[in-house]
Amino acid sequence: MFENLKNASELFSRMGEMRGKMEEVKKRISSLRVVGDAGAGMVQVTSTGDGTIVDVKINRALFDSEDNKMLEDLMIAATNDALQKAKQSAEHELKSITGGFDLSEISKLFGGNLG
Repeated sequence: MFENLKNASELFSRMGEMRGKMEEVKKRISSLRVVGDAGAGMVQVTSTGDGTIVDVKINRALFDSEDNKMLEDLMIAATNDALQKAKQSAEHELKSITGGFDLSEISKLFGGNLG
């Protein structure tokens, strides 16, 4: 009986440590900056690691173009590139505290989506 209590205490202690590490990783992820681009750098979108768009740069030449559809397509492509890079960066940070263990697999068992 006392052995089970000791194991439970150890488990809760480790969970507290992991919670602290997760908070640290969340801060690192939100401070990460990744740049997605499209059109050979004609459009650049900067995102945080948690997927917040924080900056957009558009080459001046695109404003002089009559092709608004091209600019729209480049914006979409650059944004998607930035968000994909943000997701990859966040996954890398999470794996740094889980020892490479993929948390999304556990989440899927419970109907959630961490990754």
